[in-house]
Amino acid sequence: MFKFFKKQPEKAQFDKKVLRKNDISLLILDERWNALFAYTEKTPEIIKCEEELKELLKEQARLMTESKEIGTLKKSCMDKILKLTTEVYDNNNEEAKNSMRDCEREIKRINERFKEIEELLDNIPAQIRTANIQLLEYTVNAVYFKMRANQKRVKELEELIEEAHARLKEYIDEKGTLAEYDADIYSYFHDLLGGEELEKLDREFFKDGID
Repeated sequence: MFKFFKKQPEKAQFDKKVLRKNDISLLILDERWNALFAYTEKTPEIIKCEEELKELLKEQARLMTESKEIGTLKKSCMDKILKLTTEVYDNNNEEAKNSMRDCEREIKRINERFKEIEELLDNIPAQIRTANIQLLEYTVNAVYFKMRANQKRVKELEELIEEAHARLKEYIDEKGTLAEYDADIYSYFHDLLGGEELEKLDREFFKDGID
């Protein structure tokens, strides 16, 4: 079982180009991946990579939230500009003009930030895929060494079980031989001395039980 692992290199490496084409689940969200470490300790590399993925996901969520918030703010500014239009263009209201300029500056700032967020969000999926593949490499190496240790222990246990089976057979054979010998003796003396005398011998020799 698992003999193919003997041919594996000391450190597994994957063709990242091939893996990027495959649909690899996000490991830290995969229950089966997390279950791998029920009996295998996470290496420092795995912990670091896991934290990196968590931070990337947090950053992605934060940027998406910010994008939604500034989108709401932009709409509010645009609505305000519409309301100020009459005062600015019909009534030549200076205070309204200043408010409109403030809104326009805010919208410009928001548009620039939108562009920054869009670029950051465009890059994060690639960063997540790279970190995820790196985590997969670290995981395989950690689990591989654990499996190799497990197989060594399995072999040791198989030998111990085989020895125990052999010893158990010896004990069973010895028990059968002794029981048969005692039965023959009992039968002989029963025929020779009779049951009453045999009971006396039993009381004499086995009055304190068997230690």
